[in-house]
Amino acid sequence: MKDQTDISPVTTSQRTQIIRATNDAIAKAEKIFHQSFATLPIHFDLQGKSAGMYQVKGTNKRIRYNPWIFAKYYEESLLNTVVHEVAHYLVDCLWGINKVKPHGREWKNTMRLMGAEPVVRGDYDLTGIPRRQYRSFKYLCDCRSHELTIIRHRKVKAQRARYLCKICHGELTQASLDV
Repeated sequence: MKDQTDISPVTTSQRTQIIRATNDAIAKAEKIFHQSFATLPIHFDLQGKSAGMYQVKGTNKRIRYNPWIFAKYYEESLLNTVVHEVAHYLVDCLWGINKVKPHGREWKNTMRLMGAEPVVRGDYDLTGIPRRQYRSFKYLCDCRSHELTIIRHRKVKAQRARYLCKICHGELTQASLDV
């Protein structure tokens, strides 16, 4: 279930400008790094708290933008988010995505070379922007109850993670047998 939204996603005209800005950033990088970079598919299907995402699945690469955050913070996103995501793409092309930290030295240097500050995330007021709603599970510690998202719940069940209360430092255990 999504939150009600007051914000409309970016218009067709704005999408065209965002795609142009992304391709212009890639063209700028070609001059800086003296090599060619393929243009990427650009999608406006990202939801949640992130304004943008560079995504790699196998050999497929693309940039995803959040059309609601872009609409609410259009100028800032056009200047910052576009370069941020293009820098991830460039780092992948130049060093390999699995060989460097996502916001490590290579990414920071690439951002600077592209004329942008290497800021990891935007500080956005997300009022009016639809966000994913995850099912939650009740967990208990020694002093209170907690709600864990399905993602954290699955990590606990798979024994890949355990969570502690920030107050009493007791381990969280599931309150009921929700599956």
